[in-house]
Amino acid sequence: MTVLIPNEKVAAHWNGALQKRLRHAPLESFLRSKGRKWVQSSESRVSDNLACATIYFVDQALNACTPNGNGLLDATHHAAVGQAACAVSHGLALLIQEENSWRIAALIGTARILAPHIGPDASAHLSATCARDYAKGLKTGLESGLLQISTVVAGAVESNNLALAGKAVQLISQRISPVPSGSPAKRAAPL
Repeated sequence: MTVLIPNEKVAAHWNGALQKRLRHAPLESFLRSKGRKWVQSSESRVSDNLACATIYFVDQALNACTPNGNGLLDATHHAAVGQAACAVSHGLALLIQEENSWRIAALIGTARILAPHIGPDASAHLSATCARDYAKGLKTGLESGLLQISTVVAGAVESNNLALAGKAVQLISQRISPVPSGSPAKRAAPL
């Protein structure tokens, strides 16, 4: 039997890859548990998985806060969708310690969510505007609602807790379209 002992450089690379994989495990586990597509390996794995989770949460919120659960909002709510997507992707990026990946995921997520409603060009433009505004907010201080969304989403994914995921969807729904209590548009989010 032969035992191969890698040199120090190779061992450090393997250890770093393992640590990175362990940091990403909660996000991948959450996506699998929700039956969502997740990417195991590619250069865009991190942003693809963050975008997938972002789309999941915002889509659930759209269905929860719109009449008949059709996910359609009028134009006055589109920017709120983008801001919510930024908060979700930012919270998840912090969770997996990929702080700089939130923007790409938010851009992709917002564009994919809004494209069927306002078209690909308008959704890409709005996505970029929302990400720019959110990044400014990171420097000057985010609104407490956006911070709360980021925190609750990260906690829901880390623990893969259904009740916490429901709370995250509720917070996003309130951000996108605040509805008075008792309104027919306010209902439980299907998770």
